[in-house]
Amino acid sequence: MPWESLRYLIGEVMYGGRVTDSFDRRTLNTYLNEYMGDFLFDSFQPFYFSCSNAGFNYKIPSPPNNNNNNYKVMQLNHFISAIDELPLENGPEVFGLHSNAEIGYYTTATNKLWTDLINLQPRTQSLGAGGIRREDYIASIAKSIQEKLPKIFDIVLIRKQIESHLISTNNKHLQPTSVVLLQELERWNKLVLNMTQSLIDLQRALIGEIGMSLELDSLSSD
Repeated sequence: MPWESLRYLIGEVMYGGRVTDSFDRRTLNTYLNEYMGDFLFDSFQPFYFSCSNAGFNYKIPSPPNNNNNNYKVMQLNHFISAIDELPLENGPEVFGLHSNAEIGYYTTATNKLWTDLINLQPRTQSLGAGGIRREDYIASIAKSIQEKLPKIFDIVLIRKQIESHLISTNNKHLQPTSVVLLQELERWNKLVLNMTQSLIDLQRALIGEIGMSLELDSLSSD
């Protein structure tokens, strides 16, 4: 096997012209020297491209019937059979990655799958005889959430109650805890008002009274 010629053909001719950096070309030739040589056919100490924990090892297919490493007797169907035995999915160890990399890959793939499925859903559809449209279903959910929202706090009344309590205890200034409480109540009121207005605008947009903005469309999709 003319390994030197093959390494030159692949590393210098086919890919060498596309690799402009000298260090990248040296890396490419290093990989070729690592994976292309007579050691691939060593039956005493087989060379594995990758040893997977799943039970499948990547190596050069052996000649049939243990024919003393005579690869000349191998035909096309032998290589096709070896290719058919390759697993359809490869673990991260095959690519030199940690096993935890598979968790991140499947998480990303699952999120993308569900996002695409949601985006493929028609914007208007009937759920069969006696069913409701998608817009009516979303509107009913928005109305249900709106009815469950708590009422806003009367900050002025609460502040007067705190001040009256201070007067009764002969204190002239608000305590830090009281100041924090009033600030958090003010933030809570803004949150409730924002949620209420968003739900109202969504219901109006679903019946066509106002335009469907990007924020409202995202709210209806989520």
